[in-house]
Amino acid sequence: MPFSPVPCTSGLRTPVVYEYNTWDVERLAPLAVKLDMTTPSIQRGLYIPFREKQSDAIYLDHAGATLPAQKLLQKFTANLTANLYANPHSKSPSSQATSSRVESARQKILQHFKASIHGDWDVIFTANATAGIKLVGESFPWTRRSASASKLVSKLTILREAHTSLVGLRGLVHDDGEGSIDLETMTQQQLEQQLAAKDHHDHHLLLPRDNLCTTRSYHPSPPLSPNSSTSNLVTTTSTSTSTSTTSTTTTITATTISTSRIKDRLDTPKSKTLVLLDAASYAMTSELDLSDHAGSPDFIVVSFYKMFGFPTGLGAVIVKTELGSKLRKKYFGGGTVSAIASDEPWQVYRTSLHGRFEDGTLNYLDIVALDLAFESIQEIYGSYSNISPHVTSLHRLLYRMMKGLKHYNDTPLCDIYVDDEGRNESSETESQLVGNPETYGPILNFNLKRSNGNWIGYGDVERLASMKNIHLRTGGFCNPGSMQHWLGLSAEEVRKNLEAGHVCWDDTDILNGKPTGSIRVSLGAMSTVDDVFAFISFLEEYFIDTSDPDVIVQSRDLIGETDQVEDRSLLPLTPIQVDSVIIYPIKSCRGYRIPHGQSWPIACHGLLYDREWMLVDEITGAALTQKRYPRMCMIRAEILLDQNLMVVEYDEENAPTGSDHVDNGDGPHDNNTQKTSRDHRLYISLAEMPTESAKSSSRVCGDCTSVVHYTAPKINEWFTRFLGKPCRLARQPIISQNPLHPEGSEESSTEASASSRFVKSHLNAPTGAPILLSNESPFLLIADKSVEHVRNWVDEQDQGQGAVRRLANLSEDLDKKLRHELTSDSFRANFVTKGQQVGFEEDHWARIQIGEQVFDILGPCRRCHMVTIDQKTAMKNSDVFLALSKNRKSPGGQIFFGMHMLHRPDLSMAPYVVRVGDMIRARRQVAN
Repeated sequence: MPFSPVPCTSGLRTPVVYEYNTWDVERLAPLAVKLDMTTPSIQRGLYIPFREKQSDAIYLDHAGATLPAQKLLQKFTANLTANLYANPHSKSPSSQATSSRVESARQKILQHFKASIHGDWDVIFTANATAGIKLVGESFPWTRRSASASKLVSKLTILREAHTSLVGLRGLVHDDGEGSIDLETMTQQQLEQQLAAKDHHDHHLLLPRDNLCTTRSYHPSPPLSPNSSTSNLVTTTSTSTSTSTTSTTTTITATTISTSRIKDRLDTPKSKTLVLLDAASYAMTSELDLSDHAGSPDFIVVSFYKMFGFPTGLGAVIVKTELGSKLRKKYFGGGTVSAIASDEPWQVYRTSLHGRFEDGTLNYLDIVALDLAFESIQEIYGSYSNISPHVTSLHRLLYRMMKGLKHYNDTPLCDIYVDDEGRNESSETESQLVGNPETYGPILNFNLKRSNGNWIGYGDVERLASMKNIHLRTGGFCNPGSMQHWLGLSAEEVRKNLEAGHVCWDDTDILNGKPTGSIRVSLGAMSTVDDVFAFISFLEEYFIDTSDPDVIVQSRDLIGETDQVEDRSLLPLTPIQVDSVIIYPIKSCRGYRIPHGQSWPIACHGLLYDREWMLVDEITGAALTQKRYPRMCMIRAEILLDQNLMVVEYDEENAPTGSDHVDNGDGPHDNNTQKTSRDHRLYISLAEMPTESAKSSSRVCGDCTSVVHYTAPKINEWFTRFLGKPCRLARQPIISQNPLHPEGSEESSTEASASSRFVKSHLNAPTGAPILLSNESPFLLIADKSVEHVRNWVDEQDQGQGAVRRLANLSEDLDKKLRHELTSDSFRANFVTKGQQVGFEEDHWARIQIGEQVFDILGPCRRCHMVTIDQKTAMKNSDVFLALSKNRKSPGGQIFFGMHMLHRPDLSMAPYVVRVGDMIRARRQVAN
């Protein structure tokens, strides 16, 4: 065990804490010297966990939500069991018990933030910090510009680095019925210059908008404490302007600066600045001191799940009560009025701030949990102040180790977004910025680069991390200004990215050579040094280049550099041929191998009937995928061309039974269906197309496409019963073009309707090349020799860390490995070749000829988690994906295996058919 429980000797009021054992202290001692830590401090306070570590999980997303204390969860459950709590809008004993807990929680919030409990502050409960910001913005008495009156108007100032929840205040700038307010967006440096100006009214001292790209700014980070020194320049604050008379105005600013400096420097006889502080991130690991009432922000918003992990649906606005008369109430809900008349517009609000603004019934059970959370934190830590030194030390250690990660050519792996320009010594950066709760806090944002300077997609990093049970976050993190600054994205580029189909939550991590987001790791109270070492080991194992990734290993040109692929007289001495031809009639279900000797048609969208059907969610219409529903791989669809039928079946040993339940969104219901040999097979006519009345839109791999649904209950119930998920079978609304049928016959098809999906733009294909429901291209080719290489890599892993993992969990992990045999089925290709002498020759092919058909190679197939699913058992095994990630990365960092292809009918011979056993010729270069 890396940590062992020992009696507490550090003065913390808890019976047992975790301390580093001798081995850990020896391991940390050299680092402690560099990080200005002493070995005793490491022993006494570096690791005091909320809860015991769960399995092998490495949790590095505390800025998203920290983990709840086991003690808190147990205490909450016991308290609810022992006490009766009811709606506090009553006088019953249970209601009064709730009211008592709610008021106790308010007092503990004020005490925690060192705010006066004698009426200077009030606490308004909200759903989260964002709801608190919205409450302040909507209830503030903005003085708006109007044509008929000449008066000072309110101004909203927002820092470019502000969180989206603060930026969202600019939605209040213009009101069609009341006029507009002034809006100002500035950088951190511009605000510094304004504060330094002697004349507070000289707005010309601000840098012009054209200079925004040259100003310095900080990455999204926790805010400054309001009483921190003016040399520390990071908070998340916002100021708001209001005016109570026509001669005085007030301002709300979204900034990252010491609150007292804003209020002292910007206030004038005619203008008063109020500060809204978003303290959600800062309060996660640091104490916020509001004891200086005059210098403190006016509104502070927090989310308690960031502090305690539980409860999750609760936040608050901590507000100075002196501002109560300024806040305007528009909507009012139950419990917020002292008196009301129903037959005329008259009502009187409650006198307390929280009474006025807490509409409806409070989330009172979560407030009970919050009350207990403050108690638990005292029992575990003694003081919340013990958390910050711990995470600061770990954060500096993480930063230092990440800065030291280098590729074979000494280029750095990590591009860390820390504003250390002008700081020559890394120790100075660490002491002033990294780990400092008043700057970056326990958060690091970064991206990874290959040794050749290419970006590694953050999506690839996240997928690999998930495989290794490392929990981190990727994307834009709702900090648009910081994202644009650090990634060098202009507003125009952001707009073009949207036009290209990129939205915040999708998997597009690189566009036009630039990342669209970043990777974020954040530490918390229960983080350990082992978490740091595990993450560094992960980066070293999967992303460090030990050699040049651009070096191309030469392979054979099977028909010679000067020969034309159409010249069928030239045959390779060692034949390479098609070992398997496979179609996947229903997307994400098991493939159908074309029998030996049967010719299979090539249609305009791919192999005939390949991925022409799919299963869609009955409610949302979204396509179901094997990644989410692994049992789909047990559904087989066989195409009988001579009978014009598709026969769908599943393995009888995997059939649903009468006790199976179906989740239809309303809870499980017994389907009372008995398993029989008759109902495990389904017959669907190939000639029958669902009626246009059942047409709808569905999303496939980010594309919106039209499909038609089968309405026959027998069909949809069959799939629903097997998957345990209410779903429907849908088909692309085309008539498949079958080249086997002679023109003019009854069975001859008409031209396919216009496709709504096309080959993905990152592949080397002509614009408008159509596909049906396949992910990226019409055809995918792999080689059995290449599969053998991957199998060997998996075996090598098993003899190392894989074997250790198996021994650690014999009952589950080893059993999965024994049942998972890597075959070509895992890669879901249309063509599997055999006869290559070495693996991965297909990487260097530019054009191939299969029998009489010519195909252009479009590029490598980027792999996802689906390769981890055993296509026979539906069990998952991460070793395949991990092996690929270590050995099969493109220069751009994508994990790839297999090659996408496009049929060239202009170079091929009719009829357009392929068969198992067809000979293959290839070349590495072709003329344009």
